[in-house]
Amino acid sequence: MRNINIKTKSKSYQVLIGRDLLENIGQKILTNLPSSKGTNICIVTDTNIDSLYAEQVETSLAQAGYRISKYVVEPGEANKDLINYQAIIDHMSKEEMTRHDMVLALGGGLVGDLAGFCAATYQRGLGLVQVPTSLLAMIDSSVGGKTAINTSYGKNQIGAFYQPDLVVCDINSLDSLKDQDWSSGMGEMVKYAVLDKSLDINKLASRSDLGALMENIYQAIAIKAKYVMADEFDKGQRQALNLGHTLGHAIEKLSDYELRHGQAVALGLNLISRYAVARGMMKFSDHISIAMALDKAGLDLACPYEMDQLMDLIRADKKRQGDKINLIVPRSIGDCQIIEIDLDDLASFDTRPVATRTMKSGLLGESLSHSKSPELHLGLGDYDYQLYEIARDEIDNYMKDYPLDCSNVTIPYKETALGYCDDLSARAKSIGAVNTLVKLGDGSLYGDNTDYYGFSKMVQGLELDPSGKYVLILGSGGASKTVEAYMKDMGAGQIVIVSRSGQDNYENLDRHYDLADIIVNTTPLGMYPNIDQAPLDLGPFKGLEAVLDLIYNPEETRLLSQAKSMGIRSINGMTMLKEQAKLASFIFKQRIL
Repeated sequence: MRNINIKTKSKSYQVLIGRDLLENIGQKILTNLPSSKGTNICIVTDTNIDSLYAEQVETSLAQAGYRISKYVVEPGEANKDLINYQAIIDHMSKEEMTRHDMVLALGGGLVGDLAGFCAATYQRGLGLVQVPTSLLAMIDSSVGGKTAINTSYGKNQIGAFYQPDLVVCDINSLDSLKDQDWSSGMGEMVKYAVLDKSLDINKLASRSDLGALMENIYQAIAIKAKYVMADEFDKGQRQALNLGHTLGHAIEKLSDYELRHGQAVALGLNLISRYAVARGMMKFSDHISIAMALDKAGLDLACPYEMDQLMDLIRADKKRQGDKINLIVPRSIGDCQIIEIDLDDLASFDTRPVATRTMKSGLLGESLSHSKSPELHLGLGDYDYQLYEIARDEIDNYMKDYPLDCSNVTIPYKETALGYCDDLSARAKSIGAVNTLVKLGDGSLYGDNTDYYGFSKMVQGLELDPSGKYVLILGSGGASKTVEAYMKDMGAGQIVIVSRSGQDNYENLDRHYDLADIIVNTTPLGMYPNIDQAPLDLGPFKGLEAVLDLIYNPEETRLLSQAKSMGIRSINGMTMLKEQAKLASFIFKQRIL
């Protein structure tokens, strides 16, 4: 179990994060809250959570000696209203609860906000235990003391700052989340990763990795706690937590709350990120990191509304001052600032991505007759994708006057193209090679490396674990650097690059015959039309577990045919090609003018 101690001017309290906490909730309250708290607890929950977890919680509370009552609301943001607020207050009055008693909010953000506001206002304040059961509530609404209800004019129009006495996050409750509720929580998780680099935006946990997920939840809450403790009443730096929320709340309202809060925040975050790039406030590489993290979480990036629709609500926002509004704007990952934005300038920004139909794109390389990239991209978008064969003595002039909107790059130009990029993804920068280029509205060139992702899928398709293995990489170009970077990240025991010259070359392969576990071919040897070629003979290698060939045409190269005849696991480069193309297409579509 992890715990975070939050100390504010009004109250100090613990946030507990772990598994199997609901079955011991009664004891957790007894242990962590002072004895001055009463023995009456009103559970506020919704119908979904009531059927899943209420009995377990009630049993634990009863065993701890608490007298329990319960109020159940219907799920949905529209029920966080004055009607349910009045009904809960009446319920607590009928139960003869006093300010020495407690409210326990069991559920998601709706329940936490509603129950919290009831606790804040009933008899000027009761004890409050937040027991969030959704990812969004765990990392956002349960911590920090913001409680509120909605009105017909907007979200959270009536509210109070009221810190809880205890927060209990049982990650077992996340098992019951619907996919869209999970994605909604991830919208807020990505927001925290944009605010603070301590939560790595490129390494957010998947739903199935509970250990990593619990650590991410801890990190996200710790980030929020830092802002809350520095600015409890949201007068200054805590406003950074509203990143994506001004636009997000407008989107949420326009959807009549059919969109989950985190889904709307994700759309708002993506829009303000694009706005920051368009206005020269942030690099495109940081926007791509944000967009990829949101997309990986299953969040839609296409805003369903025009900016003029959003502006009607934004002009009514409480943060507006005349014809300007303070928005939280990302300047880079880990650096977000409160910036005064002119409302007319914001209104002029197009919520829609750049039209791809007129986009000129393609593949740059030296010899491309074998390429299947055009047919792949034909199925990925409505943009024009052609092959551009460039001679080696012409590539520098071509890159200086880069005439395309975006492109892929293949051998032998992945390293050359990198030198002409004004902005690079962290992955491309560390590898030293690019295979994806995007020209932005200011004429600058962005470079990325989607080969890394494609190769990772190739390895996973072979169900291969490189950790501790002796890896022989054939070739020393841009693709070789990508494979080397991936193998290092996966913990390979030893990596050897074989080239035509140097210490490890094709003349002294015998030194690796008894050692190599994995061979990866990154050279064009064996590629159509030279299908009779092979980079080496596998026969002398004694303990090979796998052979990977980045060539995809032909489907079975001479190297792979030999591996197959020897009973060695093998795979061609088609998986890598398809997966890197999908990611490259995604990046093309994020282009900002």
